[in-house]
Amino acid sequence: MPGLVLGALSLATTARLTRTSIMENIRADYVRTAKAKGLAPKRVTGVHTLRNSLIPVVTYLGVDIGSLMGGAIVTETIFNVPGIGRLVTFSARTGDAPVVIGVVTLLALVFLVANLLVDLLYAVLDPRIRYD
Repeated sequence: MPGLVLGALSLATTARLTRTSIMENIRADYVRTAKAKGLAPKRVTGVHTLRNSLIPVVTYLGVDIGSLMGGAIVTETIFNVPGIGRLVTFSARTGDAPVVIGVVTLLALVFLVANLLVDLLYAVLDPRIRYD
């Protein structure tokens, strides 16, 4: 149940963003060219359309990681699930500052690594993007 509560909004937003991005890219010139070449519809959708449509979705997911980690603190406290969120809440209530600082630092590091991976995924999804 806590996972459903935490992931429902993110799932809905990601699905809508993916759909909007695909609908926008399906009318692009490179998709028309791929169809004119006679490529299979699955290949056109999977390689040409979906690959370019995933760039905004990956960006959103990278930023959403922070919201999910913050939401986990609230969700774990409400559902009384033992985890990092409940540890932070308990430590903040009891005044255990080193634990709070350590967990917040760890969560910030996870967020930074996730955003680094998002930046690296850009080059995989769109070959025009190069990091020199």
